[in-house]
Amino acid sequence: MKAATRDKRRDEILNVATEVLSERGYRDASMLEIATRASASKETLYAWFGDKRGLFEAVIVRNARSVQAVLQHHLEGDAGVERALVDFGQALLRLLLRDSAVAINRAAISEAQSDPSLAQILSSAGREATLPMFIRYLERQRRRGTLSLDSPSQAAEDFLGLLIGDTQVRRLLGLLGSPKKGRIEARATRAAKIFLRLYAPA
Repeated sequence: MKAATRDKRRDEILNVATEVLSERGYRDASMLEIATRASASKETLYAWFGDKRGLFEAVIVRNARSVQAVLQHHLEGDAGVERALVDFGQALLRLLLRDSAVAINRAAISEAQSDPSLAQILSSAGREATLPMFIRYLERQRRRGTLSLDSPSQAAEDFLGLLIGDTQVRRLLGLLGSPKKGRIEARATRAAKIFLRLYAPA
């Protein structure tokens, strides 16, 4: 199988795995159902991913990489600080609150006691890989004099707190549906404006 064909097929299987994860939860998701829905053999799934945990590790890593690619695009552009923060905030909220991310987070939480490896993978591939990108962006703005920061890492935490609040928790609990575009834009804009009041140069 050619590399491009294999990559496309792999993505199709991961899409199906994400759907099953969303519908069934991690514990009740089966390799057989995923293989059947994806029109693949169980042997292919086991050969490519090892086992169910390996399959969902691949789902987590793929999701995290897509997040990082989007965020890097927004943080490395030439937009002004407020525009970059708003764009970054909107991108992050869309990615964190979309159905696939909710399914992955719920799976990691549900298995945290019996199998903490999913949560560890989610953390290392997600927050631990993504947050340093934002901290580096804030550090660049400090050097340019566009932000007044004692600690870029603390400022990054402050922005994320303003941006996300309890929205992700409420989404995971099923108390909040997928937010509309206008609501996400308003939340990101508000977070950016408050952040700049805190950290704009005197």
